Amino acid sequence: MTEGDAMQRHAVMFRIKPGSQDAVRKLMSGYRAPRQLADGKSRLISTSVFMKDDIVVRMIEIEGDLPTLMRHLSQDPNIQKLERELERHLAEKRDMSTPEGASEYFRKAMMETVTTRMAPPPEPALSGH
Repeated sequence: MTEGDAMQRHAVMFRIKPGSQDAVRKLMSGYRAPRQLADGKSRLISTSVFMKDDIVVRMIEIEGDLPTLMRHLSQDPNIQKLERELERHLAEKRDMSTPEGASEYFRKAMMETVTTRMAPPPEPALSGH
């Protein structure tokens, strides 16, 4: 990150059909990483997926503009493949095949950020002199 850039965390929640946990676990842990956005301003730093019973939470850390990154990810072949394979396991249908459909899904599924706490930068080491 450069001076002034701020890492952001976002999370979406969705429900899966009962009994599909193993299939969803395999899909979410085995898909290929998406291509990085080439605009030089926005990038996906990391993705984490959490699951409890029929609830799945996908958390992303990004730099830059979220809508730009979401449009890019919705058109990535690796993400499109994952979303197609995931579709049959979802409790509620969604349209991830277009940027508009993806935007609508993220608008509905995005979780509210209540707080983010970061550790302060480490203190400089004191020299023994």
